Amino acid sequence: MGGRDRRQHRDGGAGIRLITTPITLLGLVCTVIVLLSGCGSEPDTATPSTPQQIPLTAPPTDLRWVEFNGMRLPQAAEGPHEMSDVIAPGGFDRTPPGAGLAAVNAIVRLSVALDDQWPQVVRELLAPGQTRDDYITNRIQLSTTSGVPAGQAPQVQGWKLTAFTPDKASVDIYTRMPDGSMTVNHTTVVWAPAFGDWRLLLPDAAAGASPVDAISATPTDMVALTGA
Repeated sequence: MGGRDRRQHRDGGAGIRLITTPITLLGLVCTVIVLLSGCGSEPDTATPSTPQQIPLTAPPTDLRWVEFNGMRLPQAAEGPHEMSDVIAPGGFDRTPPGAGLAAVNAIVRLSVALDDQWPQVVRELLAPGQTRDDYITNRIQLSTTSGVPAGQAPQVQGWKLTAFTPDKASVDIYTRMPDGSMTVNHTTVVWAPAFGDWRLLLPDAAAGASPVDAISATPTDMVALTGA
């Protein structure tokens, strides 16, 4: 982040290297592309809304912001509803705004989670599968002990749902970097019936598509998050 790499290999240098500059912070998950097999938490009891009745451009209601390891994260009436877990809160509505909020919260929390936090984020917010297992394999080789330094945190500007069904949503997340540049992070969340919640599905590195792209401006139909 604007200087020394905060993430260091435990083995002294062997393995995959990650650079957590502002331009790559939200793309960290894609750069590493990897995560934890294991059990999730108890299912939440939030009652999903009917997603077909809500347009993809609907903004979240009662928007508020919380801080996590130096990053500001959006929360709203559409989630998270389960707030007892401050590291990986869950319970997002099965609606377009709920999917957008779930995607932003999962990708940011995963990107900046400290050594004693990321296993919990993985268990609670990620979809199971090979990409999650791969993430875990790589993440355990790294060490992150501090949050994003003051003044160096990227700011989430909003999102655009490029596809949505009650079971899967593609969410482009737009972020402004400290130097004023903009990026878009292409994410996917899937609905997990056993937990009644969205889970972040990490991209397959073998697919070859870039999960993070530099952009010159945000789209006009972006769901803007005020107060970012």
